[in-house]
Amino acid sequence: MPRSKYAEAVDEIQSALRPVLKAEGFKVRARTFNRVTEDGLTQVVSIQMGASDPPGTTYIPGLRENLHGLFTVNLGVYVPEVARHHGGGEAKSWVQEYHCCIRARLDEASGEKQDIWWHARAEDAVIADVRRRLDQVGLPFLNRYSSREKILAEWQDRSENMGAGGPPRIVMAIILAEHGRKDEARALLALQVLETRNPGHPDYVRRLANRLSVGSLDG
Repeated sequence: MPRSKYAEAVDEIQSALRPVLKAEGFKVRARTFNRVTEDGLTQVVSIQMGASDPPGTTYIPGLRENLHGLFTVNLGVYVPEVARHHGGGEAKSWVQEYHCCIRARLDEASGEKQDIWWHARAEDAVIADVRRRLDQVGLPFLNRYSSREKILAEWQDRSENMGAGGPPRIVMAIILAEHGRKDEARALLALQVLETRNPGHPDYVRRLANRLSVGSLDG
């Protein structure tokens, strides 16, 4: 099946970004870049193309947008023990953005409220804007989460999820428990078990506490 002009354009954009990210220690496979930190975490930069919806799809501004012919950039940080205990298990030989417990788009990393998608055109202005945002926002964001201690410091007062990432208290509790800080892990999970928006969530948190051997969360 012939590649679309949009896919070819994104390939060119990725090729232009490759030397920039390679100089920062990233390796690339398909449209995903990986870099392993000194603490054994994997930082991810991935290029995502907008979906091509079937004919007749109804688009609703702000709810369902037509993203065909557009692309965006996702960021992620993968923590092996979090993936092992909370999610689909550890990644194999390559980490994708969806394996990560810390996930954000470039706009989220910068604090912007607008969801940024670029037209898939390998133009100098598009490439320059993506490179600028990666340099000024994306890489500094990843560096804020380059170690477990940095994650704990960044999220110590956070309870709400960041984008599609994992619940902060659960992420931190797993890191703490896996490194022998069981009491701190139990305290975080005891707060998380009070979340009631999802009826099944408290039971899940109790089962997680049992797997982590942090003790009872009740009483």
